[in-house]
Amino acid sequence: MLTDNLERSDLEGDMKQTVILVGLVVGAVGTNYAFGQSAGVVQFAAGDVKVVSAGGSERVARKGAPVSVGDTLLTAPGALAQLKMGDGAIVVVQPESRLTVAEFHYAGAEDGTEKVRYRLDHGGFRAVTGAIGRTNKKNYLIETPVAHMGVRGTDHESYYFPATGPVAGDGAKPGAYNKVNTGRTYIRTGAGEVEIDPNQVGFVASAGDMPVILPSVPGFFNHSIAPRSARPAVTPGPVAARMGEVEQGVSSADGQLKNGQLSNEVRMVGTRGPRVTPGDGKGPLVGFTIAAGQGSASFGGSGNGVARAQNGAVELEGNEAWGVSWKTWQGNVATISGQATTSPTHLIGSTMKTALADLSPTTQLATYSYAGSGPGAHTGAGVPVSSMSLNVGVNFTNQTITNYALNATAGSTNWSANGNGSFTQFTGPGGISLSGNCTGCTPGGGSPAASGTAHGAFVGGPTAPGMITSFGLSSAGGQSLSGAALLNKLP
Repeated sequence: MLTDNLERSDLEGDMKQTVILVGLVVGAVGTNYAFGQSAGVVQFAAGDVKVVSAGGSERVARKGAPVSVGDTLLTAPGALAQLKMGDGAIVVVQPESRLTVAEFHYAGAEDGTEKVRYRLDHGGFRAVTGAIGRTNKKNYLIETPVAHMGVRGTDHESYYFPATGPVAGDGAKPGAYNKVNTGRTYIRTGAGEVEIDPNQVGFVASAGDMPVILPSVPGFFNHSIAPRSARPAVTPGPVAARMGEVEQGVSSADGQLKNGQLSNEVRMVGTRGPRVTPGDGKGPLVGFTIAAGQGSASFGGSGNGVARAQNGAVELEGNEAWGVSWKTWQGNVATISGQATTSPTHLIGSTMKTALADLSPTTQLATYSYAGSGPGAHTGAGVPVSSMSLNVGVNFTNQTITNYALNATAGSTNWSANGNGSFTQFTGPGGISLSGNCTGCTPGGGSPAASGTAHGAFVGGPTAPGMITSFGLSSAGGQSLSGAALLNKLP
């Protein structure tokens, strides 16, 4: 029975420290970056967060408290802080991190005098940039003990782990990391420089090494907390919800992060959209769209075993090779994590999923391609895709998704997104991040950014002749796309 199948399947020297960002509340005009000059404010803090001034005085970070040039933000394990900088940037200082606003100037205009320099001693932060660095990108700098980083984009995450001290786990090695969600960044040492594109991570272990692009996104990035709200001059697309994020304006001295989530003292919300509780990782895979709480805007998501209810929705179903079965719930009455859907919900599972440990070691590289099998995809307004291509490159040797490439046309919208990550991420509850754009999602507005997630599983036995997947995307224009599909491994 179909339901049973789905449920059963389940720079040493000059180089110093930091990783990314932006900021300043209007201060004195000129190029005097004196300690104590205002740079921003604390929007909220959860857990044990301290602000240490350049003079060494220490205070508890509280909502609305000013952040000045020379101030250092210190977050304990399980704590975090979100800052709103004077140029409109949003910065989220991650747990167990030390970030200093080393230099900052913004007089309200991009006239070449604006400048920000952050120093990251350990840990990480995620930021959506504001005015600084938009026109004069050389004026935006992040320092770490081993490398300098610069920004050529709007949404990125940076980490530095020293050789001694706390390390993130998830296979993290000491060194500096920079991940791009939207736009572009770079990492530079005395040995050279690499540019980093969306869904890529740059890494360097020491000041004497040449930075490299990692083959996959390290797992610790899945636990980073994204900015709840940002108003840069160019609004980026919504950030893929992974472990959840914190609601803007919440301040708590007791709120703690546990297993990547905030405890009850701080209310969790979805990324620029409704909250969706992560699934149990046991399937089925689900592609869905739900109301974003902003007029007619919708939010596209993907999950693995997320809470769902049919609620009398009309059901279409089908069966494919390798024990694959799928459903489409129509009628917009189904719910995901208690949230009402806005378009058909797509589910896909298999009784022949292949465990990662059982994958054959003889296959090294492969490509999986969509050939029209499975339930397909719809926009958040219920418009079905008229054409869709989906190709997934994999590396079985290091168990990574090298490129998840989706292109789809639905009505007057054209969607394009890419992503990568480890097999563990792809087949687990978190999924991998996708980013791209949607032409037509904002009439007359070009191609706004789009981002989301994808989940998947290998099917058919040790040689994994098939792959099932679900995906969800949201655009900066408030539109969304979701779906599910069966892919065949190409010869």
